[in-house]
Amino acid sequence: MRNAISIGGDSDTLAAITGGIAEAYYGIPYSIREKALSYLDEPLREIVERFYEKYAE
Repeated sequence: MRNAISIGGDSDTLAAITGGIAEAYYGIPYSIREKALSYLDEPLREIVERFYEKYAE
């Protein structure tokens, strides 16, 4: 992830792609997932949870 961010150019896109691949390979610890979801309002959180249930589990 650090390499993707620090190489310059379109680094935000590279980091987003790298993060997506890393999540698919390593997963996200439950505590981090819950903390990230806690910042969303309820309607958006429900959408994310339904998406995750359908496509990620």
